[in-house]
Amino acid sequence: MRKTLAITTVLLSASLALSGCKMDNGDSDQINIHSQEVTPKETTKSRMIPTKLSEPKVKLFGLNTFKLTETSEAFNNPIMGFRPSRNINDLSFPNREYADIYKHYIKYTDLEVNADSVQKIKDWSTKAWAGIEKKNIKVVPRVIIVYPGAGEFWPTGVVHGDPATQWLSDSLKARLVAFIGKLGQAWDNDPRVAFVELGLYGNWGEHHIYPNKFPDGTHIIPPSFQKALGDAYTAAFRNKKMLVRYTDTFTAYNFGIYWDSFALPDDAVTGNGEISRNNWRTQINSGEVAYNWGNQSNLGGSPNGTLSSVSNTNNVIDWIMKTHTSSLGWISDYTATNPAVEVGATAMQKVLGYRFVLNQATFTSNVAPGGTMNVSFQVTNKGSSPFYYNWPVEANLLKSDGTVAWKGVFQGDIRTWLPGSDWNSVTRAYNQAPTVNTVNGAFKIPTTLANGTYTLTLSILDPAGWQPGARFANTNYYTGGRTPIGKVGIGMEAANQTLGSFASLKSDKTLGYSLQSSAYNGSVGSTDTQAPTAPAKLTSTGKTASSNNISWTASTDNVGVTGYEIYRNGSYAGTTTSTSFSDTGLKAATNYSYMVRAKDAAGNVSSNSNVISVATNAVSTSIAIEAESAANTLAGGAIVVSCSSCAGGSKVGYVGNNSGTLQFNRINVATAGTYTLILSYVNGDTTARAARIHVNGTILNLSFPSTGSWSTLGTLQSTVQLKAGDNTIKFSNASTWAPDFDRIQIRSRG
Repeated sequence: MRKTLAITTVLLSASLALSGCKMDNGDSDQINIHSQEVTPKETTKSRMIPTKLSEPKVKLFGLNTFKLTETSEAFNNPIMGFRPSRNINDLSFPNREYADIYKHYIKYTDLEVNADSVQKIKDWSTKAWAGIEKKNIKVVPRVIIVYPGAGEFWPTGVVHGDPATQWLSDSLKARLVAFIGKLGQAWDNDPRVAFVELGLYGNWGEHHIYPNKFPDGTHIIPPSFQKALGDAYTAAFRNKKMLVRYTDTFTAYNFGIYWDSFALPDDAVTGNGEISRNNWRTQINSGEVAYNWGNQSNLGGSPNGTLSSVSNTNNVIDWIMKTHTSSLGWISDYTATNPAVEVGATAMQKVLGYRFVLNQATFTSNVAPGGTMNVSFQVTNKGSSPFYYNWPVEANLLKSDGTVAWKGVFQGDIRTWLPGSDWNSVTRAYNQAPTVNTVNGAFKIPTTLANGTYTLTLSILDPAGWQPGARFANTNYYTGGRTPIGKVGIGMEAANQTLGSFASLKSDKTLGYSLQSSAYNGSVGSTDTQAPTAPAKLTSTGKTASSNNISWTASTDNVGVTGYEIYRNGSYAGTTTSTSFSDTGLKAATNYSYMVRAKDAAGNVSSNSNVISVATNAVSTSIAIEAESAANTLAGGAIVVSCSSCAGGSKVGYVGNNSGTLQFNRINVATAGTYTLILSYVNGDTTARAARIHVNGTILNLSFPSTGSWSTLGTLQSTVQLKAGDNTIKFSNASTWAPDFDRIQIRSRG
């Protein structure tokens, strides 16, 4: 007769005991084991949580399942959270609450002057970052050549002096490409580097020269330099993520974004650009809250002004969640001793980046030496972003003194533990909730492991030294980075289920990593080595201007397929458990190639599916608005005057000379992106007239050549970044007259 064993569920929290267990035989062939949850009690004064689990009255010859509780604490974890800056002449990394990641501005000439060797970069890094591995700190380097107000740091052999043309020389391009190759050799495998901001070009390394401009009237890094630097970084950095300043630059590259005016209304175009770029699942978004310019009404003017106000804090959190931002600077300089500020800081730290919460864990209750211990757990990412590197999860069996008796890693990928998406600022939750991820492992226990009772723990390892690095957000916590989930008996039943006292995650400063690389010396947790079959018949099932839908036939596996990985243009694009996928946030009229792989619970990955190419639809946006439209706003001396050659018979004149302005309102487009702006104007002067164009707060300076007479129309084209929905375009000139304006036209590009 076959009997089935039901899984016991026990709530692990501050204090609890198993009780009321009974065996239900009756006429059934099933053994039911029941448990009663007991209200937890926390010792908040000591911040230590004594936990005891009494033995079940029925011995369990199978699997035990324990539920775990999320901690209320905010705490620091690698490559996420509040991110202080270390400026070009800083000598130390100041201790900041919740800070495990620091931006570092680096002078170009600190690393290279005369086309120096890679070793010079390595030597400088070792000296500048001495000892940070002992504090579990990682850096985000940004190399700069020009830092306004602090100096210029040009390498020898590169001509400079003119604020515009110095950035356009072929000698600079060649020098930067060669230098990036050296950075890759020095930093791509350096565990101290979290990720890299592309930097180098323009003021502050932000890829612009504003308020100066190039001869063509633009101030953003030219396309030729974008290609040269983008290609160089892609080739040099295979293991580190790369970030750029503006969403409308380096669009041919799958780079993340550092938004250096985070949550500032004046630069909302960058935040909306991050959202529409929609590559947060595989690329890091970071930034800095700017307190030295712009509209501070929702920021409070300072880090304390933001974090001491619930509305201001929620405003920044809304942007964090919408853009899936993992770390923020400047706001990190808050006063941690201020109680009102600390409330906001705690709330923000709990959503910045990843927050992995173990929901439950199931494991073999007793194992014979030489036998197999099965362990599985469910985890949810309640933060705003993924973890972007493939760090392993380790299971440990601890002796009674807390030392490790055995260890083994799961086959799996924590990069696929994604947060929710589509943030709702009203409900303050993601409309698409985060998925519950299940990870399974089957571990061979060595015959040499002594009989006894051991504590089973889970931890996420930093491969630099194979020590716990990132931590789960649960009340079950041991100092040193391990999360206990229960007791296992080796060669016997577990003597008890007493896990001892839990520690505070925030207070634990013992974590670190090593600068020396080595192979992992524990077990690999799976006896399943058979990969699923390849997905077949990958095909396109629909598309729009910004999305492609694909589907395929299901793979098979000896144990079971747990999901599919989707690759776009050779790069990871997402994961799904179904046999279809919607790839969103794409560029219109663009070809994308797709390939799919299947995976199982043991981490085995199938061979590739067939590859298909799908082109998104073109967007046909064409908008024409007359300057004299009643929907527009005229201010100062600007007025409507008749014009026989103009569309509609009128134009707007007297724009500029300090007070005259013309603003086009409610320019509505369906999708955010780059559009062509066609300006119809009249300029009867013999020389060009200038106008400053404000597009949703972003400023362009355009020059309008003479049209020959005041009755002759001319046109000028430029590109603008528009957000989805309504936009405004305003014309002004603070010092002299602008041309007269007939109308504007907005057209989609491509």
